[in-house]
Amino acid sequence: MIHVLQTGNSKIFHGICLNVLSMLKHTKEPIHLHIMTMEISWSKVPKISLESCNHLRKIMKGFNFENELTYYDISKDFEETFKDTPNMNPKYSPASLIRLLFTRYIDCDKLIYLDADTMTCASLEEFKTIDIEHKEMAVCLDYLGKFWIKKDYFNSGVLYINVKRVKETRLFERAIELLMKEKLYFSDQTALYKFCKEKVYIPFRFNEQRSIKKDTVVKHFCKGIKYLPFFRVYNFKQWQVGKMHKFFKIYEFDDLYKQYEVYFPMEAKLEY
Repeated sequence: MIHVLQTGNSKIFHGICLNVLSMLKHTKEPIHLHIMTMEISWSKVPKISLESCNHLRKIMKGFNFENELTYYDISKDFEETFKDTPNMNPKYSPASLIRLLFTRYIDCDKLIYLDADTMTCASLEEFKTIDIEHKEMAVCLDYLGKFWIKKDYFNSGVLYINVKRVKETRLFERAIELLMKEKLYFSDQTALYKFCKEKVYIPFRFNEQRSIKKDTVVKHFCKGIKYLPFFRVYNFKQWQVGKMHKFFKIYEFDDLYKQYEVYFPMEAKLEY
């Protein structure tokens, strides 16, 4: 069983659904998907509904009956933890902080965390080739951060976590404690970077933040910079199908877009 964590609110659930379809396409081993969500008093965005997750669970079991999905509504815990703290409204979204609370709810051996704006291009079993037995996490460098912040600054959008070890070191709890008292620009990512001492750096193919390569396992649609023919910052996501075709020239997920429209007619529409 491969344990995968995805977090967020209803605004990005279609991204999670697309990513799950990509997992089901490439990964034959049973997947246990953990979805953590919340809705809070200082945000108008609703949580992912249990009904939507139950529908996703049925889709997963249609591919492999051993697949499983566990739903966690952590609204109360999140509010009590982050309300009136310096990072209650981080740069991207309060939902970006949800992952930090996972050790309070999930108990497994190894866990793959994936941002909602990722898609798998190969089997998640590839992560098992990474030795983290005596490490807290396997991480990948942040493509822009290694130039603009620190050369070893990592990206928290894809994490391969030794759950037992991070509970022992209190890595995620220590990150929360820091965010409760100090404002950070990339809040959760920087907090994890500050405290994660037992890490192994893995190749970009596990968190490809630029063009998809032949050996890419996870493609991450994060912010980037294009210098030619003129300087501009881009931040397009996999559900923006028109941008995938026109800007990135990515057609690898077209079959999954068709599946999404069949399986999830009641969820957010894709952007063409």
